Amino acid sequence: MRTGGRTATFSRADVVAAGVRLGLQDLSVQAVADALGVTPAAVYRHVPSRAALETLVGEAVLDGLTLHDDPGHSTAAHLVAFGRQLRRFTLDHPGTAQYLQRLFPRGPSGVRLLETQIRALADRGYAPAAATVLSSAIATVTIGIVAAGQAQEAHTRLDPPGAEESTREALAAMAGSPLVQAATLGIPAHTADDYFELVLTSLAEGLVAKLPPGRDVADLAEALREER
Repeated sequence: MRTGGRTATFSRADVVAAGVRLGLQDLSVQAVADALGVTPAAVYRHVPSRAALETLVGEAVLDGLTLHDDPGHSTAAHLVAFGRQLRRFTLDHPGTAQYLQRLFPRGPSGVRLLETQIRALADRGYAPAAATVLSSAIATVTIGIVAAGQAQEAHTRLDPPGAEESTREALAAMAGSPLVQAATLGIPAHTADDYFELVLTSLAEGLVAKLPPGRDVADLAEALREER
């Protein structure tokens, strides 16, 4: 970043802003340096590492996620709504799902989101530990579905050598099994949204059935161990 032949100063806030504009999917120290018109070494004077840069930018991105809670929703409906909002946000901000998968929460924005969920479920009769278990389960599955979908899309875009042949082989293997063919024919046409709703609703209802308001998490864990 030069002005009149002299190097202009920039702050950590400028680094974060540049990172947010790039997005977590395309984030790197080099990319931020290029966006600011400086060297990577100059960026490192404001952030100690690539991991630190990711955390700063990730927390800034998450700061834009506001979770809305309808007090009239049952616990299961609330969990489904939470999953929908999280999915929509991570789809709109590529790379965020992977960021959340690696470690959560990492900073103030992540803590704020977790606290929001704990309070919302406390209003439905849940202790903080149980609220965290329920929210984490929904978040883990939601983020996993988004990340898997994005990885598949990226693989398709890259079109690596042999990908088309691998697809043909996979289809041929399925066609060779009457049982798999019958199973496939029994599944109605559906979209990614339809699949997500099926998984999320089933998960939320199952979780609430196992962990209703007032049940202690330790009690559930012990009961599940005894069932093994």
